[in-house]
Amino acid sequence: MLQNPSTQNKSSWRIYPLTIADQQQHIEMSERLLSSVQAGDPGILYWSLAESTGLVLGFSQKHDVLNQAELAAQALPIYHRRAGGTAVLVGPHLLSLDVILPAGHPLMLADIVESYRWFGTTWVAALGRLGVQTRLVSPAEAHAQQALRKLPETRDYELLMNRACYGTLSPYEVAVEQRKVVGLAMIRRRAGSLLQAGVLLHWDTGTLARLLGHTEEEQELLRLGLLQRAVGLDTLAGRSVGIEETITAFEVSMKAWVGGRFTSPRIGLGSGAGL
Repeated sequence: MLQNPSTQNKSSWRIYPLTIADQQQHIEMSERLLSSVQAGDPGILYWSLAESTGLVLGFSQKHDVLNQAELAAQALPIYHRRAGGTAVLVGPHLLSLDVILPAGHPLMLADIVESYRWFGTTWVAALGRLGVQTRLVSPAEAHAQQALRKLPETRDYELLMNRACYGTLSPYEVAVEQRKVVGLAMIRRRAGSLLQAGVLLHWDTGTLARLLGHTEEEQELLRLGLLQRAVGLDTLAGRSVGIEETITAFEVSMKAWVGGRFTSPRIGLGSGAGL
């Protein structure tokens, strides 16, 4: 059983208020925060929303995963993130949170997979405050799905779904039944770690299916398959869930689960109220 970190960690936290900007600015901001973190620094929460729709490829993904004709037709910007995983469509439908932790922080465990658990647990509690009941994906469940990529009868379909981040499950992500709601990723360096969460406020698979499907058949499989693999908060709640209420729900849940003192830095990006 996971021990409540509030019994372990009394350090302070800094919360950067929601920033709406080009996705490249968010990528660069995350990199600056991670590269400048030092042992003993407070943990950081950085909330972001891409100003316009774009596609973010995972660290190891190449441009040939994309349908080049569709990419040219839509004229969407393409970004690259340092974290692993696969393609994510960013824009007003996806709320992102970066958590930067210095080396030695009690929430970062030697076991990389288990280091996700507190993050996913906090998101389950947060979405519960919004009236949405979700669950954690267990490592065993995630590994079982990954194994399907190696079986002859399921390999082609699972590899197709794996072109999109929200097409597969990873340990301690947040889901309703088999559909992902919150995706997680991580970057680890000697100085510290970056945990990333992407919350689906709305889920529409059309654009992503056209970008990742190289044939009409692949596009249709992706369009329908991704609807079975992920779901938006608006669908689950039966209403449009506001960004600020989602942020508040997480921060309140994190304060209850993790504890510590929360402040808001005053920087060029703006300022917000601390907890």
